[in-house]
Amino acid sequence: MFLDSEAAYIACKAGTTKNRKTAKQYVEPQLAGELHDYLAARPNGSRVFPMPHETNTARILRDDLAEARAAWLEDAKDDVEELTRREASDFLLPTNHEGECFDFHSLRHTCGAWLALAGEHPKVVQTIMRHSQITLTMDTYGHLFPGQAAEAVGRFGHMLVTE
Repeated sequence: MFLDSEAAYIACKAGTTKNRKTAKQYVEPQLAGELHDYLAARPNGSRVFPMPHETNTARILRDDLAEARAAWLEDAKDDVEELTRREASDFLLPTNHEGECFDFHSLRHTCGAWLALAGEHPKVVQTIMRHSQITLTMDTYGHLFPGQAAEAVGRFGHMLVTE
């Protein structure tokens, strides 16, 4: 882990990544600080996180989702109309009304979609998502780069103006 650098990241070993290539997973400064403090209290050479058996991770994710939904419903307990609306919603359910399932890949897709909606350059999205081909990135998230065509054409006038 390289948590003290300006652009903090976690080095992902080739054997642990989907494409089997070494990668950098950049992290926000606040998380880097928290990880730094957490690791300082752990013995050298110990695992960073005690991971459950791989067959339990999906269950843990579903349990966390159920807990989040219960808290969301609890938050509306004093407003009967809002509580009724929330109970009828598929928000934070493992499967929505369109049959889409919440899983680890959903989290990955959300990351890519949020990067695209934030206006990040497609090559940046490709790098973060670790896609080997830009076509995969564009086919998956290309529709989420809203308004960029109009903005690009709008810049023509500025490019042609001379002092």
